[in-house]
Amino acid sequence: MRTSLVSGVAAGFVLIVATACGGSTATTQPVASAAGHSAAPAAASQAAAGGAPTCSSGIGTGQQVAIAGFKFTPATLTVGAGSTVSWTNGDSTAHTVTFDNGPDCGNLNQAASTTVTFSAAGTYAYHCKIHPTMTGSVTVS
Repeated sequence: MRTSLVSGVAAGFVLIVATACGGSTATTQPVASAAGHSAAPAAASQAAAGGAPTCSSGIGTGQQVAIAGFKFTPATLTVGAGSTVSWTNGDSTAHTVTFDNGPDCGNLNQAASTTVTFSAAGTYAYHCKIHPTMTGSVTVS
């Protein structure tokens, strides 16, 4: 009886943690645009229309962002719709490229790269979920 109770509690805990760490329910928070207006409705419609950024591993041919000294350089950039941006980790510790209202491109260990394709116009704020003071944004026109 004791083992069954412990197993049941453990299974419930795993379910709660799995839901909290990326379950199927997503919330959207407004992202400040360059003009200071909320971009949440646009971000929500972009995601619904398939316009959310998409991550792929490796380095692409588009604009480049360096991750070094626990910051993204450049921290802000502007690209056209359909463009790619690549992030390469030059630090000795892992970082992420996690969009505030979009995908998490996963952990990037030292020297690893990820490339993101932006198909819809908007401002896409991002951060490192391991080091949340690291932030940046990509404006797609």
